[in-house]
Amino acid sequence: MEGNKFEKTTLNTVRRRPDRGIYDKETIASIIREAKVVHVAFVDPQGLPQCIPMLGVWDEDETGQCYMYFHGYPTTRIMNDLSDPGTPIVATATLVDGLVLALSAFSHSMNYRSAVVHGVILPITSEEEKNIAFQKVVEGIAPGRWENSRQPNEEEQQGTGILRVKIETASAKVRTGPAKDSEKDVADKELVSKTWTGVIPLRTVPGVPEPSSYSVIPTPPHVSALAAAPHGV
Repeated sequence: MEGNKFEKTTLNTVRRRPDRGIYDKETIASIIREAKVVHVAFVDPQGLPQCIPMLGVWDEDETGQCYMYFHGYPTTRIMNDLSDPGTPIVATATLVDGLVLALSAFSHSMNYRSAVVHGVILPITSEEEKNIAFQKVVEGIAPGRWENSRQPNEEEQQGTGILRVKIETASAKVRTGPAKDSEKDVADKELVSKTWTGVIPLRTVPGVPEPSSYSVIPTPPHVSALAAAPHGV
């Protein structure tokens, strides 16, 4: 890792449309944060490929080393299969930002932001580490909730599994803009006259907070902030 960027290697280099490849940590982290659900791929003890959707949180320590935390039930297959230190995993996240409609069916596309993260399992070995990881997961999903809700008791701690992954390399791939129609199609006046082209934006936006039937306090500032900001912020 070089400063704020991941070094390009054979593992993370974007080969198809390399101009869309991005290697800076903040872009990759922002995609993970906004997606919230990531797909974790690994090879199980029987040699079979597996891919599991999980809540995923990005973290970076004071040295610049990046980690991901994944939340799940402690006795699930992924928690059992990924218990050994150094076990490799791949995690992916994708955000679709728009449908790109072109003159030709071939040139249709999507605007998107995607991230691929390669790392190895770094086990959580103490209750203190687990509590810190628990806090990182909660704050990563809903900032402000750790201090504004009851913190987990021993039974809840035991009933929660958290995987920590040390990130070794990562990259993002981003497409923006209109369709890439051919000059021939654009010059075809008949085709242009009868074919709509453009982008249909797609967004996930927070709605108005809906209190539970037993919630008796006004909407607090941290909840209002969650409802006002884009999900990735």
